[in-house]
Amino acid sequence: MKKEGKIRAVGLSNHNVAQLEAAERLGHVDTLQPPFSAVHREVGAAELPWCAEHGAGVIVYSPMQAGLLTGAFTEARRAALPANDWRTLSPDFDGEALRRNLALADALKPIAARHGVTQGAVAAAWTLAWPGVTGAIVGARAGRRKLTAGSPPPL
Repeated sequence: MKKEGKIRAVGLSNHNVAQLEAAERLGHVDTLQPPFSAVHREVGAAELPWCAEHGAGVIVYSPMQAGLLTGAFTEARRAALPANDWRTLSPDFDGEALRRNLALADALKPIAARHGVTQGAVAAAWTLAWPGVTGAIVGARAGRRKLTAGSPPPL
């Protein structure tokens, strides 16, 4: 389809290196869209370097880890989630993992204060600072904004 001019770019989501290699043999992978945050850094080990080496852009999603890194999430808020909220089933939002994730969010406070931005902006900027990451999809209750390398963080 790319050779025929029907599409400009080929993008994949949630693919590991073996899958990227298989896809690259069929044609160039232009971009990858993986989950990536300070909580879930797994793609930083292999997929981000692969993309950088192969000239594939990376647009990460969930840089604020479903609200955990915004500074607004608390254990009390977790306890008040409705039963049908998917986060009630996520290990990231339970027990010791929740406490560890909230501690990570707290560690972002002084950085945010030093730069006059929100903790969520620091969390998003952290993902954009990784080599090979070309953009981040940032979700918010009041709307969505695509944050790209070099763009100012939301206030």
